[in-house]
Amino acid sequence: MEDKDLNYDKISDLFNKKDNKDENKRKKKDDWVSKTATILSLFAWTIMIAVWAVLEAAAPERERIFITSFFDVQFGTAPLIRDVWDYTLVYIAYVLLLVSLGTCAIAFFVNRTRMKRKNDRYKISIFIAGGINVIALVVFHIHFWSVLF
Repeated sequence: MEDKDLNYDKISDLFNKKDNKDENKRKKKDDWVSKTATILSLFAWTIMIAVWAVLEAAAPERERIFITSFFDVQFGTAPLIRDVWDYTLVYIAYVLLLVSLGTCAIAFFVNRTRMKRKNDRYKISIFIAGGINVIALVVFHIHFWSVLF
């Protein structure tokens, strides 16, 4: 009897043996915290694309060869060609950058709550988006300080 019990224990130990590498891996799929951090990161990148589009609309219009030759106008003299920044759109872009930076901060703190296991990692996309936002805000403060405040 003891021989059979001993063999059974050996066989069950082989099947139930845990791999040392998988010891900390209880999750197979992303949980809601990780998904939330990913969604917030994507939202921050979407806002930054919107900032780029708003700044493109706010920038002074460039002289285009077709416009100047077809309509026989010079840059800055025609009412259709704007040679200054649209500061309302610049302010909107600034606010969107602040929202994007706030979204990155929230995504970072949500991702930080997930850091309980050895294999958990920070999402690098959050740090890249936050860094770009900080650099863009510094550039905004340098170029548009008198307009924004």
